[in-house]
Amino acid sequence: MPRVFVSHGARDANLAAAIARALRKHGVEAFDISDNDPAEGYVRQTIKSAIRKADGFVLVLGAPDTAASGWTGYELGMAEALGKPALLLLSHKHAAGELPLELAGLPIVPFDPAHPELAAHEVVDRLLAAA
Repeated sequence: MPRVFVSHGARDANLAAAIARALRKHGVEAFDISDNDPAEGYVRQTIKSAIRKADGFVLVLGAPDTAASGWTGYELGMAEALGKPALLLLSHKHAAGELPLELAGLPIVPFDPAHPELAAHEVVDRLLAAA
């Protein structure tokens, strides 16, 4: 079963959870830190372990300003350091030009937050095919 790490800021937690559920329906093991309750000192270890085991990395952004989370930057940096293929899911209400510079170069998939199953389908098609 392929594995994907689903990264998101706090404001996108519900959206990321919906996408993770949709990924699971596609037979993908989707890790979302919100599904776990690691002890305070083990958050970094839990994230690092999950990204290491993942076949791909997905950053979910309902809006470009939700990318400002320190955790999403840490998670993306870890995925890049480990050579994991990454994909940015950006709400179709926003343009790539609105994103912070540190996200430039990531493949972007616009998606409709009302249809997380379509976003999951794109992840399977585009991200996991490259893994």
